[in-house]
Amino acid sequence: METAASLIRRSLILFFALVAWAGGSLSGEPYISSGNMEIARTLEFNYDDGVSFCQGLATDGKIFYGIGCVKFLNYNAITKIDIQSGEIIERHEMCLPKELMNKGYSHLGDGCLYEGRLYIALEDFGFRHPGVIVYDPDTLEAVDFHMLPDEGRGNGRIPWCVVKDDVLYYSQSNDVDEIRMLNLRDYSYIGALKTDTTLFKVQGGEIYDGTLYMVTNSGSRNKTMFAVNLQTGHTEPVFVRCTGKLDAEGEGIAICPLEDGSLFHIIDVGYKVRITSYRPAE
Repeated sequence: METAASLIRRSLILFFALVAWAGGSLSGEPYISSGNMEIARTLEFNYDDGVSFCQGLATDGKIFYGIGCVKFLNYNAITKIDIQSGEIIERHEMCLPKELMNKGYSHLGDGCLYEGRLYIALEDFGFRHPGVIVYDPDTLEAVDFHMLPDEGRGNGRIPWCVVKDDVLYYSQSNDVDEIRMLNLRDYSYIGALKTDTTLFKVQGGEIYDGTLYMVTNSGSRNKTMFAVNLQTGHTEPVFVRCTGKLDAEGEGIAICPLEDGSLFHIIDVGYKVRITSYRPAE
């Protein structure tokens, strides 16, 4: 007998197949629109598999931890994916604890791995009490949850979070002119770093070598990744990627150097789900 989660996934693949058919062009290869980057590889999944990791991405260098959500169906999932082959290793669907679902929480966003824990941004349906949920990456079970303090909630949206040196960084999704910070040990509000550029439709963030990289869904097919200096707040574009003929939605990011030279691994969602890896161009 099929589970409720598998029925949701089957229904979604039918829906998106019809949308793709109605839209005419079903696919298109991604490419770099501007910036000194190139595509190293693309892992492509049908939507019935990819829906379970269509929002966010984290990695330990061997496994992608994909984070999935369909808010209007209250569907959330975490999926382990082999970083080299793209094989789905394990999937935990309907992974939000019932007590949080009963309080209106419905949307997992982008996240990160830090000291053996998976930290993921979490929004409630009305954007009143955003928070951070923590999972055990081995069992994919939730182990902790914290609401954002009042002074750090902003407009109630938290599409991504990342942890570095016991500081949790995050932002809202639109009109982003600051990066907010929490003390990871007690989730108290530290303050905000003002950026010198306002960003829109921010979907994910990750820190690498002291720089915060933020991916956006701004534009139609062209999506820009920005770099934020965590000392000064100076913000500048790194590269612009085109999702191809399909007007896909840009989602979360993981950063990890691989043997093929790739560094940035970003999710795009259309009628299929792609994890595309980018490297500096030679």
